[in-house]
Amino acid sequence: MQIAELRVHGFRGIRDARLRFTSHNVLIGPNNCGKSTIIEALALLFGRDRLVRDLTEHDFFGSDPSAPDRISIVATLTDFAGDDPDLHAAWFREDRAIPKWLDPSSGALHALRTNAQFKLACQIGVAARFDRDDLAVDLLRYFYDDDDAGDVFDGDVVRRVPSQLIRDVGFFLVPANRTWDRTISFGSELFRRVVASIGGQPAAAVLAERDRLRNPINPLEADAGLTQIVGNVEAELKALLGRSVGLKLRLTTTDSDGVLDAVMPHYSIEEFQPIPARRQGSGLISLQHLLLLLHFGRMRAQQNVSFMLAMEEPELHIPPPLQRKLIHRIRSLSTQTIIVTHSPVVAAACDPTALTIVHNNAGSMRASKLLADTLPLDAPNWKRMLFVVRRQDTITALMHETILVPEGRIDFDLLSLMVNSDESRHEPTALPAAQREFGSHIGVVPTQDANVVGVFEELRSIHQHVICLVDGDAAGEGYANTLLALAEPPPLILQWPAGWEIEDTIGWIAEANIAVLPRLAGTLGRTIATVPELVAMLKTATNASGLKGDFVAYELIIASLAEETTCLKRMRLVLQRFALASSEPQAPQGWTILSSSTARTTVLRFTP
Repeated sequence: MQIAELRVHGFRGIRDARLRFTSHNVLIGPNNCGKSTIIEALALLFGRDRLVRDLTEHDFFGSDPSAPDRISIVATLTDFAGDDPDLHAAWFREDRAIPKWLDPSSGALHALRTNAQFKLACQIGVAARFDRDDLAVDLLRYFYDDDDAGDVFDGDVVRRVPSQLIRDVGFFLVPANRTWDRTISFGSELFRRVVASIGGQPAAAVLAERDRLRNPINPLEADAGLTQIVGNVEAELKALLGRSVGLKLRLTTTDSDGVLDAVMPHYSIEEFQPIPARRQGSGLISLQHLLLLLHFGRMRAQQNVSFMLAMEEPELHIPPPLQRKLIHRIRSLSTQTIIVTHSPVVAAACDPTALTIVHNNAGSMRASKLLADTLPLDAPNWKRMLFVVRRQDTITALMHETILVPEGRIDFDLLSLMVNSDESRHEPTALPAAQREFGSHIGVVPTQDANVVGVFEELRSIHQHVICLVDGDAAGEGYANTLLALAEPPPLILQWPAGWEIEDTIGWIAEANIAVLPRLAGTLGRTIATVPELVAMLKTATNASGLKGDFVAYELIIASLAEETTCLKRMRLVLQRFALASSEPQAPQGWTILSSSTARTTVLRFTP
């Protein structure tokens, strides 16, 4: 089975959301947009080890639910073998689910199968209400009929979902706030389930260990350091009770449960002594839970039953060298995976068609695929660079509130280096609290072949706030005019001063203190006597003794400029102006509103 669609209403920070899932899904997006809430909603629907155990008022949208307010979560399950309800009587019968038919292309549900491509579907819902008298949340999991069925808490007609069917779904969750020390131990429900599924308890070994612990060869109470204390306690007990009572010190409760509870995983490397898991490095500790899940998934795959795995932020506990391998391993063993991540490395390891970008606008969630289909073989170079070669950079930008599409790759390189230099030298008092920071709010995408228009059109459908940056030369004017003429133009176009490119901006930063020029000359091994010479060198191709496109040279130049206090201040001024313009395009400081602005698009020119 697979989850084809999830609808969420009134849960946590989500007023309304609708997401369609495929076999493998990776959710990315800005902080606090609701990615983890999606995982928690799935856990409420299908999880026995629920991430959300006890709901409170804060789990309702707005945190102050009135009597009519409800949390509503509905999932559509598909991929029933044979697509025949008669073959799945445990799911489809009078007191269970109503057979529905899903159109995979549109996501629409139908009462009858009018097309051979339609898939048999079942809908399961979770509803919750807050009782203001009892100060408690009532939770109900049921077979969902339709939106017109009324309040599920009214009457007794609701068909509840048996726990056995939930187990058949095979949903497993690896939350971000997990603890690891006792994972491969009998204190872990997952470990107990794995043991039970492959033959039951190790009874003989447990009983033998129990007997050994009951009668140790060298009991603790016989140690010279404890005999006096034990003797005194026994004497006091004899005086109080009137009979001899022996004190024995044992390592467990000396019953079977005590032995199982005391099991603690250890790991040994080569011939060295085994070390407890809690003393290991985070990488090995973190893998324990996943190793169990992978083993469990392998067994379910062999049994041809469903195994769905939801995972929050694998990058928190899995070292980078293992992340890609782990993601592919999970995919190979799962019928469906749903992963939430803030790591571009994890996201870029997946097929771009599996990536879903999530945005939340005042509770209304929008989810968009990075790519609806795999790129065709004749895809242009700029699109290949955006979605394949530089996919990690693109994903990093998509995790910001605003995306800046520059005219070219050099803008991306230099702006990224400026942000890095600023953040590495940033002081808490350097930026007024009322202003936004470029690096925290704006993500820059790597535009290739100066195709700012094409990149913008690709990204506007998957991100809610995409703005553009063009040069101040004739080519930049042409790009700006083309953007303005689009059916859906960007809300904001930023432009360098007339005749300027970003290399001129670097020269303007250097002008803050021309004493930096000798340092630049020495660092680059070039003769640079004036700012115009520096700018000319930046605009000249490397095969003509210039530095255009030389990323190593860019790093050295930005680092040298950042070492000069006045140059660093001007560099920060550029970044702060961009951040301000993205949030207040109608009244930005350091920008001039151009007459080409329209009702839908503001065009701003940088004012040096």
